[in-house]
Parts: sequence; structure tokens; C-alpha cells
Amino acid sequence: MAQSVEIDFSKYSALAVEDDAGGMAIIGVMMRHLGLQAYMNTNGEGVVELAIAMRPHPHIIFLDLNLPKTNGYEVLKKIRAEERLKGVLVVAVTAQDADTEIPKCMAAGFDGFIGKPISRTRFPRQLRRILSGDPVWETY
Repeated sequence: MAQSVEIDFSKYSALAVEDDAGGMAIIGVMMRHLGLQAYMNTNGEGVVELAIAMRPHPHIIFLDLNLPKTNGYEVLKKIRAEERLKGVLVVAVTAQDADTEIPKCMAAGFDGFIGKPISRTRFPRQLRRILSGDPVWETY
């Protein structure tokens, strides 16, 4: 595990893709509390277009795996296919079974995994590690 690095979160932008209103509120509040420039998408549609339109482009996308009309794996494929989004970190966020989903997320090309419910106390450390290049694959 990498050492804890001090990061100025206000220099980073993030996009959360979450269809559950409660989950969206929780991650939105946490991102804003840390000072991130936070953007939201509630259904997975138009994520690539939104990310391209963001200024700056998001440094990290928190992507729910269960979305209406699509899923996080399909959205990830679209993100990875877009040249303008190369280098954007994409972290799966889900309440699905971690033992099943973590290997699938690794194979699909996600940059990390955070299980729900997201922990208010752990989230800042998890985000710091991810932005420092130390992947997080945690169940909560």
C-alpha cells in the first residue's frame, strides 16, 4: 500500500453515475465536502458526452454497476473507447456481491471498486489512494 499522500481535492473533478437518489446524495455530499468539483448523472445515458463536456474533464468517474437501461460494464466500454477520456480513472461503486464483482471489474478494466454503503470515514482515504495511483478494491 502506498503511503498517504496529501492531495488538494479542489484541483480534481469527479463524475458520479448513480441512479439511486439516496446513493447519489451520499456520494455527492462527500465529494463536495472534500472540495471536488462534482458532477452527477442518474442513468448512465450520455455519460461519455457529459464527461467530454466537463471542464476540466473528470479525473475520476464513480460508476454504479446497476443502472436503468444499461449497466456499468457497458458504460465503461464507452468511456474506454473515447480517446478524449484516456487516463480518466473509473471506479465501480456497487452493493452487488464483491466476491463476484471484483474479479469481473478487474477483468473489465475498472481502476477500482468501492462497495456500498460508502463509508464517510473511509471515502477520503480511498479517494486519496486512487488519485495517487494506488488502486482500491474494497467491499466497503
